[in-house]
Amino acid sequence: MDANVGLWQEWLSDTLMRDLDDADTADPVSLFEETADGLATSDALGSYKWGKNDGEYLYVLYQLAGDGTNPADVIPIYVGESSNISTRIGQHSRKIRESLPLSSWADDGSWGSFSKYDHIAAIYERTDQPLYVWIHDLDEDTRGPYGDPTYRQELEAKIVGLIHDQSRFDRLLANREFVPNSVPRAIGQEGPGWVDDVDAEPAPTVDLSDSSVPHDPSLSKAQRWYNWVEQSLLADLQDAGTADPISLFETDSSGEVALTEDGRLKRSAAIDERIRREGRKCVDADGLRPDGYDGLLYVMFQLDGPVEAATPVDVIPRYIGKAEASGKKRAMSANFDEIAYRRDGTRSFARWGDGDFWHVGELSMALLGDDDRKAHWAEALFAPDSRRLRRPTYLWVRAWHSEDDVGPYGLSTTLAAVEPQLIGLAHAAAPERLLNQEGVPKG
Repeated sequence: MDANVGLWQEWLSDTLMRDLDDADTADPVSLFEETADGLATSDALGSYKWGKNDGEYLYVLYQLAGDGTNPADVIPIYVGESSNISTRIGQHSRKIRESLPLSSWADDGSWGSFSKYDHIAAIYERTDQPLYVWIHDLDEDTRGPYGDPTYRQELEAKIVGLIHDQSRFDRLLANREFVPNSVPRAIGQEGPGWVDDVDAEPAPTVDLSDSSVPHDPSLSKAQRWYNWVEQSLLADLQDAGTADPISLFETDSSGEVALTEDGRLKRSAAIDERIRREGRKCVDADGLRPDGYDGLLYVMFQLDGPVEAATPVDVIPRYIGKAEASGKKRAMSANFDEIAYRRDGTRSFARWGDGDFWHVGELSMALLGDDDRKAHWAEALFAPDSRRLRRPTYLWVRAWHSEDDVGPYGLSTTLAAVEPQLIGLAHAAAPERLLNQEGVPKG
């Protein structure tokens, strides 16, 4: 059994399907209704979302196949999250209606011209099926598809990742985030042609009692993080055959970071070599390599003790991110040009470059007071008014293969999906130390 299908259908059974089966709920709730003045937001939706503001919500736009009594009947079109659900759903309704009829769509030549709203409108028009809205009110006990308590940003990413991993929804899912960059690029190239044939394949029959669905409710999110650290990052740190841990910056004996000729913080030669080595598993001068690597997964971290005696709890996660080899606008991301063509420059450098819009460049500007995008990094990593690190800071970088590499839930998945999974777990383990601002609870 495909575990991703099982996880998706099990989660639906515990959530959306319960609402569909409950006579006391309004579900299914149509997004639109026909009026004398044309298509409008349905009255049923107006009542359904009434009073649902200033909260924590996940929502799903979906259609139903069959009689709608089986999780396999749910056809997801778009997944989102909001703390102001009434306004968000109202905006979606308006923009989808503005995209109708599909014949009025015109390519303006810009990337993303065929927007997610055009995508949803095309599905609605070409399938001639109702488009429903389901709103999931979250609280601290809400469980995600892997059995963990979850928050809305994390839940959105996990659900999108599970849907994307099912090929039957390839042309139907309109989300552009938490899916590989190659997806929005392909959509942008094909435009409306992307949804010429939008019928979902029949869903496989799934036995939801199958033990291959990887649930272990005894594990906390923090423990899942520590387990992943032990099996991956810490294993490299304590392996004599690797160079890890690798300092992110070139420093003197006091921990003061050197500067480049351009006045930017200077990365260590060892981390530059590691980024290039791992990056060349993904790209070469001909573009994307055929080996199937998605790009680079990286963790900036510090240690609470000596490497030799370190345990997973001693690994302090500071920042988790990715650099996909595929681009949204071009086949190979511009972030990999310097690596692919073996250039000396490191302006972008798989997102760790010293240009104005990349990690080291932004952090350098924050230290000078010229930019505040990485001000929270500067405050956390450096002593006040100096370039001296509070403690040694390292970077772990690995090329990620969506078929061979396993995420923290024991399943192979894409780089786009594993990044938010790890952010959610690291946030549970070290919320005050993690410097990620996207994909974590706000405030």
